[in-house]
Formats: sequence, structure tokens, C-alpha cells
Amino acid sequence: MNSKMLSKDAGKISKIATIIIFLALIRCIAEPFRLQYYSTALLSFYDVKPFLIGSLVAALGLFAMTILFYFGKHKIMIGVCVLTIVTLLVVKRIYLISS
Repeated sequence: MNSKMLSKDAGKISKIATIIIFLALIRCIAEPFRLQYYSTALLSFYDVKPFLIGSLVAALGLFAMTILFYFGKHKIMIGVCVLTIVTLLVVKRIYLISS
């Protein structure tokens, strides 16, 4: 019974992790529009580049998590979520983006 409970928890956590990465993807895609709204100058590619990289990282993580979901690998999904979040934080640190 304990392994069934652990499996259910991993399934629920992996679904929540998928939602978190999906929200991160939406945020990365929407951020240049927010910056354009508040900016007095036109945004350059350099200004948008970190958000494009973040969107790509989040989309790849979400793609991997979706495929793992189809195979029922919930614990690996959680690991991919953590790896995706760490990678997004590294991208943020490289480009020194403040929140």
C-alpha cells in the first residue's frame, strides 16, 4: 500500500510540476510584450534574447515532461522540472535579469 501511495503522490506532483513549467513558458513569452509596453525606446534583439532562450528552455522541458507523462515516468518528470527551473535560473543569472 505504501508504494501505491508514493506512486499517487509522484503522479500528482508531476502534474503540478507540468503546470509550473507551463506557467514559466507563458511568462517567458509574455515578458517582451510587458517590456515593450513600459519601455520608452524600441526593444532590440539583445533585450528580447534572454526571454527567447528562457522560452526555448521551458518549451523543451515541457516537451520532455509530456513525453515522460505518456510513459508514466512521474519521478523522472519531477527531476526534469527541477532541472528546467535550475536552467532558467542560470539563464537569468547569465543575463543578470532582475525580477
